Amino acid sequence: MDQNQINALAGAFAQAISQAGEGLGFTLGQKAPATAPSGTWIHGPGGLFAGSVIDKQVIALRIQPRGISSVLRAFPNVETNPQYGYVTGFLDDGDSEPATECATCPSTSTKTCVQTAQFGRVCRESKTLTLRRAIERVNRGDIDYALVNDLFGAEYSRDFFRGPGMMDRNRVMQLAVAWAMVEAGIGMQNVMHPLTWTGNPANNNAGGGYMEFPGLDILIGTTKVDAISGTTCPALYSDVKEFNYNLVNSVDAAGNFRIVRLMEYLEAYLFHNADRQGLAPVESVIVMRPELWYELSMIWPIAWMSTRNIVMQAGNTNFLDATRIREMVQEMQQSMVMWINGRRHQVVLDDGIFEYTNENDANVPAGSFASNIYFVPVKFLGGRDATFYEHQDYRVGREEASLAHLQQEFWTDDGRFLWTNERTKFCFTISGEIRPRIVLLTPQLAGRLDHVLYTPAQHFRSWDEDSDYFMDGGVTERPSPSLWSDWNDPNR
Repeated sequence: MDQNQINALAGAFAQAISQAGEGLGFTLGQKAPATAPSGTWIHGPGGLFAGSVIDKQVIALRIQPRGISSVLRAFPNVETNPQYGYVTGFLDDGDSEPATECATCPSTSTKTCVQTAQFGRVCRESKTLTLRRAIERVNRGDIDYALVNDLFGAEYSRDFFRGPGMMDRNRVMQLAVAWAMVEAGIGMQNVMHPLTWTGNPANNNAGGGYMEFPGLDILIGTTKVDAISGTTCPALYSDVKEFNYNLVNSVDAAGNFRIVRLMEYLEAYLFHNADRQGLAPVESVIVMRPELWYELSMIWPIAWMSTRNIVMQAGNTNFLDATRIREMVQEMQQSMVMWINGRRHQVVLDDGIFEYTNENDANVPAGSFASNIYFVPVKFLGGRDATFYEHQDYRVGREEASLAHLQQEFWTDDGRFLWTNERTKFCFTISGEIRPRIVLLTPQLAGRLDHVLYTPAQHFRSWDEDSDYFMDGGVTERPSPSLWSDWNDPNR
C-alpha cells in the first residue's frame, strides 16, 4: 500500500465517520466498539512516544516469522470444496488367458482417487479509535515518525503471510488507521505462520469464527483417502520416515551416519516416484527449523564423506581433508543448498515448524530440541505448481457489496484480506479477516523425516510470544502530559 492508498484509506474512514447515513449504506455490526477510545496511539496525549524528544527514525525489533510461505505462490479462489482427480493404477481383472484366438482376452480396470482442500479463517480487529484522537499531536515536538526497517519481512520475500497492504513504512506511523491495520495484520500473521505445518480442522470453532486449514503435517502423510467414497489411496502416500529422537550426528551399528542414509533414501524414493510417474523434472525444497539447519550443516560434509564403511585393503588409509570439509560447511551455509544423490535442493528455514522440547515431549532431554525435516515439491513437470497457497478472493463480492450498499467493507492485497468497520457515534473499530489454505497436488512426491534431535549451542530468538525465546519489553501506553494552566492552578 503506497502513500496515496494510505491517504485514501484514511480519507475513506473519515468520510464514513462524518457522513454516515448520507447514502453510504453504513451498516453497524453486532458488536459495537467500546464507548471510549482504546487504540495504540503513536502521537498525541498518551501516545507511545509522548513526552519523549526522540529522533524521527524508529527501529522495529520484532522478529519476523519466515519460512516456506516466502517461496510458494498464492492464487485467489472462491471454491469451498475443490476436487483434484488422480489415476492411481491399472489392475488386471483376473481373467484367464485365452485358449484360442477367438476367445475373450483379459481386461484391465482403471482405479482413481479424488482429493479435496479446505479453507481456514483467521480474523483480528483494532482497538477502539476516533478520528478526533487519531489526528491529535501533543505539540510541535510530537513529530511524525518513520520506521527504519520493515515489520512484516515483505521487503525480503513475497511471503504469503506478510500482512496487509505492503504499507509504506515512512507513513504507517503517522496514521492511526494504518497502524491499527498493521497491528491486526501482525496478529493474523502470527496465527497463520505455524498453521502451514500444524493446521488441523479438528481445532475449528463450531461457529466458524476460527478455522484451521489442513497443514503440511497432515498433507505430507500416509492417510490419503478418496474424498467421495472414503476409500484409502496408497498411491498418494508420502514417504514418512522416523528418526526416533536420535541426535542429528548419531551413527548406526555399522558406523554410518543415520541422517545421511535416511535423507539419501528419502530423496531417492521421491525422485523414483517422479521419474517413473512421468512427473519429472521436480523442483523440491528441503525445509527445517534454523537451529536444526546449523547443526546439520556443520556435520553434513563429514557425514556424507564417511557414511559408507568401505573395507580398505591392508596398508591403505582413507584420508579426509579437514580444510575442504570446513569449506564445504561454509559453502552450504552461504548457498543454502544441499546436494543429495547428485541433485541440488534449495534449503528453506522455517521457524513455524513445531519444535519438541523437554516441556512438551518426554523423549527430548533438557537443553535439546527435536523437529522434522521436510521435502516439499514446489514444481513438477518443469513449471506446474505442486504446492501453493490459495485464498478466498473477496474481489468477487464487489457486485454483491455494491447492491447491498456495503461501503464500509473493502479488500486489500488483490482480494486477500477483507476489512470492515463498526462504530458507535464517533468511535469505530477496524476488523480484518483472511481465508487461506495450502494445496499439495503431489503428496506422493513429498516426504519428511520425523523427530530429529539436536543440541544447539544457543537457540535463536522467536517471533512467538508463547516461546521461551521471545523477547519484548517497554510499555503499551504512556501518561498524558500535565501542564500548569489558569484552570488547574492549585493555589486557586
